[in-house]
Parts: sequence; C-alpha cells; structure tokens
Amino acid sequence: MSGHNPYEAPKTDVSLDPSEQQGADLPAAGRGARFLNFLIDGIITRFGLTMILGGVVAAMGPERTGLLTLPLLLAGMIGYYIVLEAAFGWTLGKLITGTRVVNAAGHLPSLGQALLRVVGTFMSLATP
Repeated sequence: MSGHNPYEAPKTDVSLDPSEQQGADLPAAGRGARFLNFLIDGIITRFGLTMILGGVVAAMGPERTGLLTLPLLLAGMIGYYIVLEAAFGWTLGKLITGTRVVNAAGHLPSLGQALLRVVGTFMSLATP
C-alpha cells in the first residue's frame, strides 16, 4: 500500500520567499479551496477583528462608537487581506488550505498589487 493518505490535510510551503517557483508552474486554486479560504477568512475577520476593533472603539467612549465603528471595521478587514497577502502571500484561510497569492512572475505580490486584488475582490462581491 502506498504512503499517501487521502484524508491528510493539504500542505503548503510557508517560506517567506515563494520565488523558487514561476507563476506558470503553480497550480491555480480550485473553487472549493477559494470558497474555504473565503469562509475561514470571513470568520476570522468578522469575529476576530470585530471583537478587537469593537473593543478599541468602545474604549474611546460611547459618543464615538457609532461614528468610528464601521470605518474601522472596514479598514481592518481590508487591511487584513492586504498586509498578509503582500507580506507572506497568504491569509490565515489560505495558509490552512495550502494556497498562496503570487503575481504573474511567481513572486509575492507588491503592496499595490495586493491592494488592487483586494479592491477587485470586494467589488466583485458587491456586484450582482
């Protein structure tokens, strides 16, 4: 019997420099992995960031709570994706599912590329 376990969790190389592989050689993430990434990152951003940033806003006082909550939550959620994808090529959801974000050359995306990717993703979710 072979040593491959079909129930084994996916593995990914979490080194900080994915430049050993070229973009054309990397497999594209499937719909299932993308959905799972979206689900995991959604849970992290909605519950984790909401609790942290909600606590920060609440500490500022009740008069500022309504005014700052939504902008801070949106900035935190967008910042989560931009910072992690530009710095490491993954978010926590992508790390768990073994997927990475790379540019066309197979390198980590620049900060600008990560920003455009996140803006495009959120715009595609907002359109019917």
